[in-house]
Amino acid sequence: MLHSTYHNKDTYEDPKTSSVFETMLMLPDELFWGILRAACFDNDNLPLVSGQIEAYEFWPHWDPTGTTNTSLVEPDVFIRFQSFDVIIEAKYNDNSGQYSQQWENEIVAYRNEYGNDKLVYFVAVGGNAEKASESVSLVKDVIVNKCTWLSLLIQITKLRDDYEALPLISNNKSAVIRLLNLLELAFNIHGVYNIHWFDDIKTPKPLISQDSIQTLKTYFK
Repeated sequence: MLHSTYHNKDTYEDPKTSSVFETMLMLPDELFWGILRAACFDNDNLPLVSGQIEAYEFWPHWDPTGTTNTSLVEPDVFIRFQSFDVIIEAKYNDNSGQYSQQWENEIVAYRNEYGNDKLVYFVAVGGNAEKASESVSLVKDVIVNKCTWLSLLIQITKLRDDYEALPLISNNKSAVIRLLNLLELAFNIHGVYNIHWFDDIKTPKPLISQDSIQTLKTYFK
């Protein structure tokens, strides 16, 4: 929660955004983008390859000209990749809080600051009753992709499981696993859990050995 503390953002929503995304941003750039892209429910419009992250900012203050805001426009996270930009608007709960006027304001304010030189993608994290992607009235060329906090966590734990199954080929593997475990802790602290069902749990051998099964058969015929 370094960024929310630095920006004096002590509401219940902002520490969650800070603790999750500042930790995600410690991952290699391609892993960060892969998680975010895969977490979005409709993602065909999102590029597969991101390139390097050139800059990022939490709660930037943008020019509100042409928006319904009077003093400034403040998205939650802004990330500049080599070939495109990403605006992230996050809400605390997964099912309510997002609204199209705020998306529109942030896209218009982004263009006040950066013009039309790069592609821009918008990701609404949490707060969406409907999960399908949308466009907004004044900026129909920008699609709002949606994900939930849970869909983000699912992708993080999936990647962690994949990394744990890999042979130890470099020190980067253990570093990535530590970061993914730290991310899961950040989600858990803010009440988001990925429940593993019994049939999804990977075990090196059966939970009940064949010898035990034969013994049980002896007593329960």
